[in-house]
Amino acid sequence: MHSYKYCFAALLLISSLAGCRKYVEEVPIQGQRVLVYTEDYRLLMNNTDQQEIAYGVAPILSCDDADFTAPEIQNNLRNNQIQSNMYSWKKPFYVDQQTDNDWNSLYAGIYVHNIVINGVKDSKGGDDIRKNTILGEAHLHRAFNYFMLVNLYSKQYDAATASTDLGVPILLKPVLFVDLTRPSVQAVYDQILLDIRQAINLLPNTQEINFKPSKAAAYALLSKYHLNRREFTQAAAFADSTLAIRSELYDYNLSVATTPFNFPTQFLDKQVILRKVPRQLYNTYQLSSSLLTLLGTKDLRYELFVKPGTNFFPSYTGFGFWSRERYSGGNDKPAIGLTVNDTWLIKAECLARAGSKDEAVTMLNTLRKFRFRPADYADLSAATPADALQLVIEERRREFFGNGMRWFDQRRLNKDPQFAATQTRNYNGGTFTLEPNSDAYVFPLANLLIAQNPEMQQNP
Repeated sequence: MHSYKYCFAALLLISSLAGCRKYVEEVPIQGQRVLVYTEDYRLLMNNTDQQEIAYGVAPILSCDDADFTAPEIQNNLRNNQIQSNMYSWKKPFYVDQQTDNDWNSLYAGIYVHNIVINGVKDSKGGDDIRKNTILGEAHLHRAFNYFMLVNLYSKQYDAATASTDLGVPILLKPVLFVDLTRPSVQAVYDQILLDIRQAINLLPNTQEINFKPSKAAAYALLSKYHLNRREFTQAAAFADSTLAIRSELYDYNLSVATTPFNFPTQFLDKQVILRKVPRQLYNTYQLSSSLLTLLGTKDLRYELFVKPGTNFFPSYTGFGFWSRERYSGGNDKPAIGLTVNDTWLIKAECLARAGSKDEAVTMLNTLRKFRFRPADYADLSAATPADALQLVIEERRREFFGNGMRWFDQRRLNKDPQFAATQTRNYNGGTFTLEPNSDAYVFPLANLLIAQNPEMQQNP
């Protein structure tokens, strides 16, 4: 335990300076081995504050779930220049000495994963099964972090350009002085696939808590990996592999049946396969009229997660996102990791794209029965596969609004003429436009990061 505390103190220093070669001077234990026992590595992987972070507020503010038309919300947003730039798709987000905590958090996690991957097999006091499980967890967490990084700071995967599009630095060793030249998007995806494959062979089907990676989580990440690459047959196959292990959907009728409404924490939500949460939320989050129209007022997701602006501070005219942590309390932010409902809808999307419209709609209807009171529920139907695909994409927006996941769908769906759309916002006296496949879909690197690591190339 003493070794763990000593190492963790050093990692706190690293996490504040991740991605900067100058942090080599800040770590007092460089070159020393402070992790000896298998349980030391277990404790590192049990650090929920570090391992559960997926991304910050940038996707939440940038996606079309948000439309801050109320003057009170606009005035509030203007007080934070970084978030104001995110909302208006204006680069750069971070200037001068401002740091990108989303980037730092993900790379700080990768540093820990690299320590575990490179050391746990030689640790003392643990059997091979325990060592292999910890090793598999580190590989899958690292794969997830790189999946987030490449989909925040690089262009959407395109087979025609992935070998030349700028990816993110691939760090595989726990060293503090590294070349951060950016490899290609293809190289990052190759590394993600390698990590997932290594994890699958090491992890049990399920774990005792959904914070720990499992084989089901590895299959779920593989399904998202192939979906992002538009490899829909493979995405469907790995969705099946996931759902063969974990397929329970949560019935929202259970939440509205209680007074006051109650929602299970992520740790108890049977839909959550691997718990990941936003690093932060935007507390007064005005929802767009297009989303509210799509939801309708009978949907339990509307009843649970949409509240009039008078419930927020500052108060405003309109409707805002009421996050699950307001029900559950504590640090239980929205589930944005690997989940049954996400995998379920990936399979439905792949079925629709393959022409199996009736099977796709059947999957939608199975989920939707848990999202409406019985008296308000009605089956959906589709005349064509294109209609079924439209229904699936609309359902994804209903299912995941307010938590930033929509941003990643917008990025990948820009490759579909059926869904590519221009977004427009009126804010702070100006009009801002986001075109399909625009460079604004790629978040900029912090200026400080580029200044400290001149070998890194900035995004356009």
